[in-house]
Order: sequence, then C-alpha cells, then structure tokens
Amino acid sequence: MSVLSETGLLAIDVGNSQVKFGWFAPQAGCTSESKPSELPIALPLLPQPDVELAVSHVDLSRDQFAAEVGAWLERLPAAEPQRFLASVHKGMAQVVRDLILRSSSCKLHELTAAALPLEVRVDEPELVGIDRLLCAVAANRLRERERPAVVVSMGTACTVNLIGADGAFEGGAILPGIGMSANALHKGTSALPLLSTAMIDTPGNAVGKSTRAAISSGLVWGTVGAVRELIDRMTQPFDKSPQVFVIGGDATRLAGKLTGPDGPVRHVPNMVLAGIRIAAGER
Repeated sequence: MSVLSETGLLAIDVGNSQVKFGWFAPQAGCTSESKPSELPIALPLLPQPDVELAVSHVDLSRDQFAAEVGAWLERLPAAEPQRFLASVHKGMAQVVRDLILRSSSCKLHELTAAALPLEVRVDEPELVGIDRLLCAVAANRLRERERPAVVVSMGTACTVNLIGADGAFEGGAILPGIGMSANALHKGTSALPLLSTAMIDTPGNAVGKSTRAAISSGLVWGTVGAVRELIDRMTQPFDKSPQVFVIGGDATRLAGKLTGPDGPVRHVPNMVLAGIRIAAGER
C-alpha cells in the first residue's frame, strides 16, 4: 500500500485570485460522487477531493485569509496527510507555505513541470503555469485514446491549452479573463463603468441596448468567439475532433455557449486539484 493510501493527501492550488485546498481520503482509488450542476460533469476517471475549500486572497486581508484557512485545516481528520502545492502566485505561495508549516512539521512538496507525468513540448517548460500542466495531466485521464483535447480555463486569465493525440502538452494561448477585461475597459476610458463579474449579464442578444448591456455582450461573446477560434485553429492539423474541457470561475457562464458545432464541452470541477493528486500518486 502506498503512503498516499495510508495517509491521504492535501492538495493546494495557489491561483492568481484564490487558493483552493482539497483533502483526498486515504482510499487511493476512491472518487467522490458527482455534484449537481447545470453542465455535463466529467468525473468518471478523476479523483475528486472529499473535502475542499476555496478562499480568495484578493478580497481578504492576510490575517482574514490565514484565519479562514487555519480553521479549515483544524477540521481535517487527525491523520497527517501528504501535502502537495502547485502555485502560479509566488507571494501567496509563501503565505500558504508558512501557514501549512506552522500547522504541522510534515514536509510540503512543491510540484514543478519536471515532476509531472507529462511530456511538455514548449520552448521553456519551466516557465509554463503549473496549473496549465496539471490540467493536461488530468485531461489525459479523461480524453479518449488517440484524440486530442483542449482545456479552457476561464479564471483571472483565460487560457486555451492543447493536449496532443499522444498526450503531450503542446502549448496554447492566453488572453484576459472577463473580470480583467472589464477592469481594463473601465481604467482605460473616462466614461465606461466598472462592471464586477456578478454584474455582467449573459446576453442572449449580442446587440446591447445600454452601455452595461453592450459591455456584457462584448465581454461574453468576445470571449466565446476568441475561444472558439483558438480551438478551431489549434486542432486543424488533427484528423479527429478534440474533446474540450472547461474549468474556472466563469466556466458555468460560458461553457454552454461553446457547445454545438465545436463538439461536446464538459465542465470539470477541481481539475487542477485532481491533477495534483494524480501527479503525487505517480511520484
């Protein structure tokens, strides 16, 4: 029996806006039940955390962040799990690192591109966001054999990443997420209002009849159009159509609009956390 089977695992995903924690129970082969969603959920081969927490590090002070995370950590089962961290935010990674090490003397493993069970075909693998690579690790558990896959992450930034038919990470594209684009419109103009992501409607009609509606239309349909075009251009060389997986805070807003001619799109909860669990189990 592996160490992970005996102790479980705490996976930590430090993103640009929030930190996600997932505790995986000692039963290594167990997966959690699917959670209710309006979107098709892709879970059959992915481990899912038994307990999870997502905390914004943008809206909370460091003390508030530490208090919320510390209280959650205290509620975890008494057994010391293995701890694996993946980060795209150096500053918050240090905050989380200090917090974890204060709560336990157990070693904290930090994942890098070289440690992943994944071939990375880019110029500088070590500079690729670890979250993008971990999603590729997870996608290789979900995609059909010999079919390419595309993982679209709709968070602070929107990334569109290609996994080749042989399972290698081929690279991708990065563009601003909806919230970042809304902020740029406000800061770069003298009259356009700032729309929070909660204020951005999902318009059925692309023709906005007010400034707010026009901004919402541009942000939502502009992002959808960009993602569709990128998927089409990335996958033209392949004989088989790609499987498309969508993650991130705006996934529920946009994933349904990517269905149809582009093929089925599946929403994958906790894809980065699942990638951490898979990578940790293959070390």
